[in-house]
Amino acid sequence: MKRVAALRQLSDDHHQGLVLALRAKKAADGKDGLSVDAIWAEVVQRFADELEPHFQIEERYLAPALLDVGEIQLVQRLHQEHAALRELLEATDHSAASLREFGQMLAQHIRFEERELFEAAQQLLSSRTLDAIATADSKS
Repeated sequence: MKRVAALRQLSDDHHQGLVLALRAKKAADGKDGLSVDAIWAEVVQRFADELEPHFQIEERYLAPALLDVGEIQLVQRLHQEHAALRELLEATDHSAASLREFGQMLAQHIRFEERELFEAAQQLLSSRTLDAIATADSKS
């Protein structure tokens, strides 16, 4: 899926998110000698440093623009999945099972954004709107 330049940085962020999701699933399954506690610590840190700022750009700029063009269901799903990921991260149960669930949920969410949300955005939003999103992303 070729991305318009204005969405490229957000799309590139997804690669790092998928790597994190894979590490989480491997650690949860006891593969590659990855410690569940160590990967949870990495997830918490990278969520604060990378994922949350990414979510904020999508919620503050992309979601309202998509609502303006009638993409209510896509935006609702975006908000629901962001909330679910935040909830898992904030839970006190940082077990292998919850790490696996986080990894699976993050990977599914990224695929939804790439296949549906970003596709809709680049087809329906004006270049001006997309450029404003890109400018907001470069400031984060």
